[in-house]
Amino acid sequence: MLGWQIFAHSVRMVFGNIKQVIQITVGPVLIATILIAAAFIMLGVPLEVFDDSAAGLPPGVSAGSIGMLLAALIVVMWIIMFWIAVSWHRFILLEEYPTGFLPEFRFDRILAYFGRGLMLALIGLIAFLPLMFLLAVIGEQSVGLSVVLTVAYSLFVSVGLFPLMIILPAAAIGHPLSLSEAWNRTTGTAGAIVVLLIVAVLFQLLVQVVSTVLMLVPVLGVLLVLFASLLVLPLINVSVLTTMYGVFVEGRELG
Repeated sequence: MLGWQIFAHSVRMVFGNIKQVIQITVGPVLIATILIAAAFIMLGVPLEVFDDSAAGLPPGVSAGSIGMLLAALIVVMWIIMFWIAVSWHRFILLEEYPTGFLPEFRFDRILAYFGRGLMLALIGLIAFLPLMFLLAVIGEQSVGLSVVLTVAYSLFVSVGLFPLMIILPAAAIGHPLSLSEAWNRTTGTAGAIVVLLIVAVLFQLLVQVVSTVLMLVPVLGVLLVLFASLLVLPLINVSVLTTMYGVFVEGRELG
């Protein structure tokens, strides 16, 4: 089945290129860590401020500094994530191998990636407005019906929206696709997309179970979980989009 083949190929791409995974991800993640630590220090916000048991803000910490910190965290994390995603798309689709400790920072492609991602997010938000209206009408009268509607509608929107996400790798490599072009390229793939989404969700659940078990192993288990959750797993998700672009747009064969 095409959906399973796309996912399996995406996983093989990541585990078959561990050296490039490390080159593309470790440097940006370290930079993000340094920038986040610097933000905490410069704004004078202690880590304890995010402790659920803390009562109120620590002395000398204002709501404004918390807001600035959160804004800085969001900006840093998004830039780093897009940097990694763009670099991975370009490595796979253009064979642009990373050299040295850091992948090339292509601001124009990262900005284009952000723009396409924001557009898709807005489309998704608009697509879910009818569901929100229905749930508001149903209210608490039928919890079961609300759950069924939410699951069914979410799957319906996901099957329609997910194929459009090939505009992201297209933006990363500088070959932009319009939404209509992406739609035309993926027409007739609904069955494959359903299988792909189901497999991806099951894989995420499996990783969570394995991570819970590994967390019981001192030091090594924690390091493995961090490596998988922060580096490998996100790249598999990015690789799915890369593979979809290669199959649906470039006509690549899946090995």
